[in-house]
Amino acid sequence: MSFAFTPLAALSGLASLLAAAISIIAWNRRQFAGVRWLALLMASVAFWAGGAMCELSVTSIGAKLFWSKVEYLGTLSTPVLFLLLALDYNHISLRRRWLALLFAIPVLCLLLAASNDHHRLIWTSVRPSPSGYNLLIYGHGPAFWLGVAGYSYLMMLLGSLLLIRALHYFPPHFRGQSITLMLSAIAPWFGNILYLSGAFPLQGLDPTPHSFAFTGMIFAIDLLYLRQLYLVPVARARAFEAMGDGVVVVDHQLRILDINPAGSDMLGDKPAPWHGCELPAPWLRAGMLSGGPQLELMTPDGDRILDIRVYEIQPFRKPALTRMLVMRDITLRRQTEDALRDANLQLTDRLAQIEALQAALREQTLRDPLTQLFNRRYLDETFERERERAERESQPIAVAMLDLDDFKRINDLHGHQVGDAVLQALAWLLKQQCRAADIVCRLGGEEFMVVLPGSDAEQAQQRAEIWRRRFHRIEHQGSGDQTFRASFSCGIAALPYHGSDLEQLYRRADQALYQAKAAGKNRSARAAR
Repeated sequence: MSFAFTPLAALSGLASLLAAAISIIAWNRRQFAGVRWLALLMASVAFWAGGAMCELSVTSIGAKLFWSKVEYLGTLSTPVLFLLLALDYNHISLRRRWLALLFAIPVLCLLLAASNDHHRLIWTSVRPSPSGYNLLIYGHGPAFWLGVAGYSYLMMLLGSLLLIRALHYFPPHFRGQSITLMLSAIAPWFGNILYLSGAFPLQGLDPTPHSFAFTGMIFAIDLLYLRQLYLVPVARARAFEAMGDGVVVVDHQLRILDINPAGSDMLGDKPAPWHGCELPAPWLRAGMLSGGPQLELMTPDGDRILDIRVYEIQPFRKPALTRMLVMRDITLRRQTEDALRDANLQLTDRLAQIEALQAALREQTLRDPLTQLFNRRYLDETFERERERAERESQPIAVAMLDLDDFKRINDLHGHQVGDAVLQALAWLLKQQCRAADIVCRLGGEEFMVVLPGSDAEQAQQRAEIWRRRFHRIEHQGSGDQTFRASFSCGIAALPYHGSDLEQLYRRADQALYQAKAAGKNRSARAAR
């Protein structure tokens, strides 16, 4: 197979590369309207132009016919893809069976082109072109005129009509993009008509793929630079009218240029021909003159609270300056927020009350109601922590167990109220004489226990003796005018000499207490090692 690479072949190759590049770029942006079919259209054009380059480069007629059949895959697909691009641009989608029907005739014509040697329904003759450049002039049969040219023109016509439809339905300031696409669609029509009519100066050269490459370049400019394909505002007018937010466009003199029904309702007046009128709401004009890009205003009647955002619109003609006001009614939201804030305040107060009640309840569960000293439950919860601290710091810890002497006799002679007063007096003395680190507890009845962190048994006994002497000097008011004095006995045990936990210390201190009682009462005793 011999080759003759001519300038026309180079031109077709350049068109193929351009179309392929556009196809790749468009495919990366296929999520936008029309872009997916643009990518496929340019891929088909790239295949068509690439086949044309190969056909123009080979010299034998057999090889040229082979590449003509190959490029027919792009020739027959391109018009259908152009129609699908126009449909997608207009937001018209087709079901798969319709897509199959659209490609049915191109598939049939492709089979006829592949088997043309047997029936000559596509090409009837082939002869060299008088224009040179390794060109051939093809004689076309009925299948070409009906299935290839006729069907392709039909697809191109429908696609062009759809672009005209977009030109008619889109808002005026968006019609420029439709006009751009319409102008780019003229090129393939013009190129193909010149080829089929024989009026093209270079006889035998089909400029249609080059024209489609030009069309794709225009679409790519739209896609990459103008980004117009990103904006397909089919429902723009309806959306503007139906949106719940009020939109008002004003000029530098606060005259209304455009307004939607929601904006009209928020201004407090019935719909009217607003255009050219000054903003009818003095409170809004004052807010715009004194406020920034975001305002929150209440209508004079207090019925509405509006969140207003002001956007500067760059004018196309100087020195006009326009602003767009987007107004949202936030009355219900503010009412809900106020109600929620009040509910939160009430809830916070309730929680504070509950926490105070819980603290008081816990205090009651840990305190003896008569003497307000800690009870046995608190002692059990706290002693283990004190023991661990003493072991960690290598410090002793002592417990002093106190028991009022002859307390039953006091109750029998003077009554239980006097007995309670004696218990309260001892509790008050212990609280006054003990350190902040000491733990003073009433175990029950006339029994008390004092935990002395940092004290050994000897030091604890010295302190217990001080308490005992001071308590014995207190005079209590008995029944009638009688006064009497009370005393207590005390047993002392300490870690680690007398035990390793509270129960062991309690037992050893209790034994020492009984020793003190047996020795005559009103005295203290240390547990033996």
